[in-house]
Amino acid sequence: MNFLATPGRTRNAIFGAAGLIGFLFVTQVLLPGDGGGRGTPAALLYRGLVLGLLSSLTAAGIMLVYRTLRIINFAQGAIGAAGAGLTFSFMLFTKVPFPAAFALGLALSALVGFTFGLLTLRFARAPRLVLTVFTIVAVQLIITATPFARNLPFFPDVEVVGFFGELAQIDFRDRLPLAGVSYHVGSSSVPFGFAEILAIEISVVCLLALGAFLRYTRTGVATRALAENAERASLMGISSGLLSCVVWSIAGVLSGVGVTLVGTLTGPTVVSDGGFDVLLPALAAAVIARMRILPVAVAAAVALAVLREAWAFSFSDDLALFDVGLLLIVAAGLLIQRRQLQRSEQRSDISSWSGAAEPRPIPAVLRSLGGIRVARWTLIGMGLFGALVYPYTVSTGAVVLGGVIAINTIVVVSLVVLTGWAGQVSLGQFGFVAIGAVVGGSLTAEVGIPFWFAVPIATLVVAAIAMVVGLPALRVPGLFLLVVTFGFAIAVERVLFEPRYFGWLLPGAVERPTLLILDFDDERSMYYLCVAALVLAVVVVASIRRSRLGRILVGVRDNEPNILAFGIPAVRTKLFAFAISGGLAGFAGAIFAHQQRGVSGGSFGAEASIAVFIQAVFGGVSSVGGALLGSGYFNLLKYFTSSPLVIILFGPLTTMVLLLVAPGGVISLLIRVRDGVLKIVAQRRQLVVPSLYTDLDPDVLAQRAWLLAPPLSSGGLAALPPDSRYILPSKVHDQMAEAEQMAEAEQMAAAAEQMAAAE
Repeated sequence: MNFLATPGRTRNAIFGAAGLIGFLFVTQVLLPGDGGGRGTPAALLYRGLVLGLLSSLTAAGIMLVYRTLRIINFAQGAIGAAGAGLTFSFMLFTKVPFPAAFALGLALSALVGFTFGLLTLRFARAPRLVLTVFTIVAVQLIITATPFARNLPFFPDVEVVGFFGELAQIDFRDRLPLAGVSYHVGSSSVPFGFAEILAIEISVVCLLALGAFLRYTRTGVATRALAENAERASLMGISSGLLSCVVWSIAGVLSGVGVTLVGTLTGPTVVSDGGFDVLLPALAAAVIARMRILPVAVAAAVALAVLREAWAFSFSDDLALFDVGLLLIVAAGLLIQRRQLQRSEQRSDISSWSGAAEPRPIPAVLRSLGGIRVARWTLIGMGLFGALVYPYTVSTGAVVLGGVIAINTIVVVSLVVLTGWAGQVSLGQFGFVAIGAVVGGSLTAEVGIPFWFAVPIATLVVAAIAMVVGLPALRVPGLFLLVVTFGFAIAVERVLFEPRYFGWLLPGAVERPTLLILDFDDERSMYYLCVAALVLAVVVVASIRRSRLGRILVGVRDNEPNILAFGIPAVRTKLFAFAISGGLAGFAGAIFAHQQRGVSGGSFGAEASIAVFIQAVFGGVSSVGGALLGSGYFNLLKYFTSSPLVIILFGPLTTMVLLLVAPGGVISLLIRVRDGVLKIVAQRRQLVVPSLYTDLDPDVLAQRAWLLAPPLSSGGLAALPPDSRYILPSKVHDQMAEAEQMAEAEQMAAAAEQMAAAE
């Protein structure tokens, strides 16, 4: 972990100079400007410099956490947003001066970071991907809880729902000290003031302080040692738990500074989106720096921010394309550095989802029992019956929501194939849903293809696109795949629904389908169509799991070298997983476009991809049943609960607790209960079912698999006539009988020897 210097300083100086020359050539020669001449004004370059320095603080926090704990902290921006929200609340609703409000906000960010450090101690032996998922869940928790800072006793009594609206209406530049200071850069009339001066000064101080901390303090040196080799550091007496809390606190302060000062420059709306606007550029800068070298990350953050300002000046109507370019930069940077990353980052414990074991099916010997069959089909029948009678018991609006929930569940089920079985984690699933919605809606509304043909075509198109996305992504280690897919979701959201680029593809009004004498124009019939689509998706996914492809997917997740030894191409198998998962998401999107009678970009945000991923993890991403549980729970909580406090307690907070207790999700807890009941059934029927005791030693199993008392001769199986009895052969019983006979013979021989010796 070399934050401060790199080998080959002369070579790096040459590369740096060449990069600076190329950077100036792009901004001053290649970019056309706004029509008044080529190039970018110095004022905009200066603004990009300020924003880039602030972005480098967030990037430094991401790198610090990654190098120490080997996780990508997706909550880095949200942690800063929590402190920024408190700072702006003080400035808006009280007379607390900015320095005090800023200090209190940073203290809150540090406290949130310290809390993360304490919670991560519980994941000391868990796969790193589980801890990364923990940070993703924390984003939702922080975003949901931030408005409640408005209810603190020292703030006036105003409704929480207006919190973000009130922030958006305030220009906090006027509330800073020295608000009257103003200056210009170059010949531009763009005014700058104390906010820019403060941002530059604090950014430089924080970066220098971080470098000095890592190089000259005992805690900083210990942190670097922990990053290089955690096992060796622990042997030297370095407390990984204490350092983890210190690292998280520092990362929280860095994020708090960056997000708060960005809010003073660009507006406090950065708080409402959980810091997502600052997260992706910071992730890109950290990836370019290989998560190792702080000066490179700072330079990359500044360069990306300046390029964004220059691009916005030259192509003000095409700013969305910059997000696509940012995605390409991240993907290219990861592919170029693939070899260096693989040596340390691409290990089985961090690169694939292995934290949730797949639930075992009911053993065949028990599944054939009448009582088990009746209970199983009763549960399935109750679920189908509830889905069928639901539209007749609720209002029309609730019926529409039921269809939306069914479609959303298909998206969650698609993650079972990609994440639960293939082990590839994606945060871009709703990007595929958006493409499926646009393609499916256009085929029916613009081309005139019937719904029953348009949906399969859209499914195949999205499956092909998913393979294209997965092809470069599969060459990237697992945790970095999250960054690529997250960037993909943001790029699709901001580009696909821009009429300048895809106006020819975006559908207008989309009519609902008909089939012979059936008309799905009313909400109830459309609801049944959505439910039928969900049942079809579940049947298809369950069939895939029972097939050879499903077994290979699980094998690639659990032991890829073993699969390669059998001559099975792992990359092709993972691409199949991407295709199936993306196709299912596109299938859901095509139906959603017809259910909503059109498409809107607001329905396919990047936060929706994070939401469905959390639903899958909560229910149990390794099984279809878990996906159904997770989707049903969160959607019912979202649409049928109005209390924000209840949503916090039973939403992201419950998910975080569940990750601490059972990373396998709710389904893993239910499977434990089911197995306990099955063990009782097996004991009562004197059946030996070894698969129920996979966690026990065979000798222990031999002692626990049978009743402790001998059977009664006047009851049970012994009371039946000999020709009516069913005897189950059991090696365990025979071995126990032989062991008892041998023990008895040994005891008799020992007694005989004692008697002979006594005589």
